[in-house]
Amino acid sequence: MRFHLTAERQLPMILFSRSGVTHLRRFLGAAEGELTGVEARPWFAFSLLYATGCAVLALRQAFASEYLLADDVREHVFWMFRFVDHRLFPQDPIADYFQSLAPIGYATLYWLLARVGIDPLLASKLLPSVLSLFAAGYFFALALRVFRSPAAATLAAILFCQCLWLNSDLSSATPRAFFYPLFVAFLYYDVRGSMIGVLVTIGLEGILFPPAALLSLGVLALNCLHWENGLRLGPGSRAYLVFAAAFGLILVCLWPYLHSVGAFGPLVTYTEARQMPEFGPDGRVPFFFPSLWGYWVSGNGGLHTPPTRPPWFFAAFLWPLLRRFPNQFPLLKEVPRGARPLSQIAGAALLLFVAAHVLLFRLYLPNRYTQPTVRVLLILAAAGVMLALLDAALLWAEKRSERRLFVSAVGVVGLSVVLLGAVAAFPLLLSHFPTNSYIKGTDPNLYHFFARQPVTIRIASLSDEANNLPTFCRRSIIIGAECAVPFHPAYYLPLRERGLQLALAQYSADLSIVQQCVRDQRIDFWLLDRSAFSRNYSHHCRLLRQIRMSAPDQPLSTVHGVPPVLQRPPPESVAFEDAKFVVLDARRLLVLHTH
Repeated sequence: MRFHLTAERQLPMILFSRSGVTHLRRFLGAAEGELTGVEARPWFAFSLLYATGCAVLALRQAFASEYLLADDVREHVFWMFRFVDHRLFPQDPIADYFQSLAPIGYATLYWLLARVGIDPLLASKLLPSVLSLFAAGYFFALALRVFRSPAAATLAAILFCQCLWLNSDLSSATPRAFFYPLFVAFLYYDVRGSMIGVLVTIGLEGILFPPAALLSLGVLALNCLHWENGLRLGPGSRAYLVFAAAFGLILVCLWPYLHSVGAFGPLVTYTEARQMPEFGPDGRVPFFFPSLWGYWVSGNGGLHTPPTRPPWFFAAFLWPLLRRFPNQFPLLKEVPRGARPLSQIAGAALLLFVAAHVLLFRLYLPNRYTQPTVRVLLILAAAGVMLALLDAALLWAEKRSERRLFVSAVGVVGLSVVLLGAVAAFPLLLSHFPTNSYIKGTDPNLYHFFARQPVTIRIASLSDEANNLPTFCRRSIIIGAECAVPFHPAYYLPLRERGLQLALAQYSADLSIVQQCVRDQRIDFWLLDRSAFSRNYSHHCRLLRQIRMSAPDQPLSTVHGVPPVLQRPPPESVAFEDAKFVVLDARRLLVLHTH
């Protein structure tokens, strides 16, 4: 017993001795030789375990209700119910439009899942968690190549998992959800020098999320350059070969997509967009802002506002400062060898950001090239800075005198354990994690009513609830705020006209105007909010606000003293009603007689 007590007392002395602190620094720091899989495997397993925990939290949130969906599913996924039942959304320009926008690989993936019994709504809830595991795994491998430290790679993977679930890109289950796993995989294979890996990931990017493929191509283009008394072409031929192969592969992958997108005519031009309120600060796609900060930083045309979630992003801004003191922060000495592509990533993102402004909307929105890239770069830098600070603190303790070494080492290690524990447990400290943009349907009876109707029905409504109907009920709507995207005039302008006619008819006291709208738009049911005729309704209804901006002089609200026809519809025309909504049978409206 005496021997065991003595060993237990000696253990802290050994751990916090000078040699113990030195071994701890070596354990956390960069490897001197080539890293082996055996050394990195436990760290990798812990990273994936943490990623799995976050994914489980996300799944619990996604399946909290039967009628729950990610915000952008209402645009990019609803039409895929055609894979389940080809009769759905017949002659529906909204479904046809978003189907034309879907990259071929993205649509094929949902088609394959539908073939094995996983419908699009279910798939949209499962895919983000699966993608998060791939993203975390590749991010660990990338950080390990950059820092040559399994500890730094694990910390980077943990921060990256938090970043993934603290913004809505991944949880959207739309094409942009594939950016992080595919682009990080590309970076890993690029740093590793695997030509096959680079080409496979670029090909997948091309068929799943084309902006990521263009960004990767930009990185490969900058690989062909090097700095030697100025910017020069690289001496080797391998970089040119990889770039040429990737360029040809992207052309092959994007050709069908470009043909599909062109089905609805040319994109809106800069001049047209500048005159459309839909691209203004309060529009459907906020792009043109009066301030320079709004336009070049925070909006859809901006670089990216400084990210604040998770807060560890801010540590990244210490990177340039710490690099000035290599003796005090030696962990960052080895980084330049593995981190050479990081400057190329930033350069490629900025070049495509500029190109997206020059070719406005032809390369989609400029911030699609900078926003996610900034997150990837800042997470890498933040992890390096945080571990470099820990290493510097241990180095300071290591240099203390023998009399103060033990106390200093205990303090540094104890504080580090507390801080790193707080970093890992950060999601549990939040009131909502993940902070996904999920929309919860609140009226199952309404959804059941429409789902029982023939698949050919068309529903007219200005209500925000109309956005949910194609996904929850698999039925067509005339217009909705979510689907009213103004990028293609041939699609959007007729849609806007239908919305204006619908709004004018809803607030008209003339029955003939209502009946004409029903005939023109072949309306079967008209969904009304109970509050649709209240004074403040136009301020809360997204679609009505958007229509008002494009037609400010039209009477799109109730005129005092003149009740609209639909405010007090005949009882025989009411097909469904509850506390929130009234559904009118539009065919009954056609048989009414004007007075």
